[in-house]
Amino acid sequence: MGGSIGGIVTAAYLTKYFKRITIIESDDVLSDTFMKSTPNQLLDYRCRLASPTSLGRSGVSQMYHSHVLAGEGYIILQELFPQLKDKLLNEYDVRDYSLKTECRFVVNGFVLNQDLTEDFLWLGIDRFTLETVMRKELCLQYGNQIEWKCNSRVVQLIVDQSLNIVKGIKYRQKHHVDSSSIDLYGDFIIDCTGRNTSSVKWLKERFNLIVPTIQIHFGAGYVTFVGERFKTGDPSLDSKHIIGYGLSPPDKNTGVGIIPIHEIKTMDENSLGTLSTFTLQCANYEYPPNDSYENLLEWIKEKLDPE
Repeated sequence: MGGSIGGIVTAAYLTKYFKRITIIESDDVLSDTFMKSTPNQLLDYRCRLASPTSLGRSGVSQMYHSHVLAGEGYIILQELFPQLKDKLLNEYDVRDYSLKTECRFVVNGFVLNQDLTEDFLWLGIDRFTLETVMRKELCLQYGNQIEWKCNSRVVQLIVDQSLNIVKGIKYRQKHHVDSSSIDLYGDFIIDCTGRNTSSVKWLKERFNLIVPTIQIHFGAGYVTFVGERFKTGDPSLDSKHIIGYGLSPPDKNTGVGIIPIHEIKTMDENSLGTLSTFTLQCANYEYPPNDSYENLLEWIKEKLDPE
């Protein structure tokens, strides 16, 4: 259930153990917009920040936000998709960065990454491109084992209460809400739909099974945009490709993150040759404005340390 990054990785891993895998995905992720787009077209979609809904990805509203994939996750991706790294680096102008020498992470004036005993590589890519390329690789490598049910939503679980097991799911076409549901049975069912899953509710209704959860109440706000990086005149910043800065955690907890997503060719001597995602974030504090760049810059000057 779910064909985003979590569903793609899960399906690829399960090909070792199952002959047939079905992915039920609410969006039309196999459309030509995604599967036949060139690297430059994907970058154009990303930089224009077009509504995910307009591209057929209504189920992933956070598509363009900054995401972090842990180092071990990067290793797992390379194991499941051996050609992925080579394609990202050579076809999509993505590159990886040294966490020790090419990054700068500062919290309250303390640099956190300069004394790392072991270096890690940070892959500079946005989620939109990574997910699309991974899906292409999944279809290319494991297409004979995987069946997609796109534009479909799971509406209920099929259970056997006497045996206390889930035997399958009921799903229907997203654009035909009045149509009859279709039964699909399976030996192993995994929900990769994320935070808005209905599985917790269904398990409670059918088995009176309560899945332990912890609710954390906090307010968070951030503004994300894509831009070309230019020289600031500060070598300690201009020499670093990835920058993270946090101030006054956990009380105010404001900060900024700069993550490269694409290398570009330019004739501008002041350009650093990268497109980056710029994220201004805060938690439990005054949120950054998103109505205009002018107001956003004023907020930055007031709330963040100029260094």
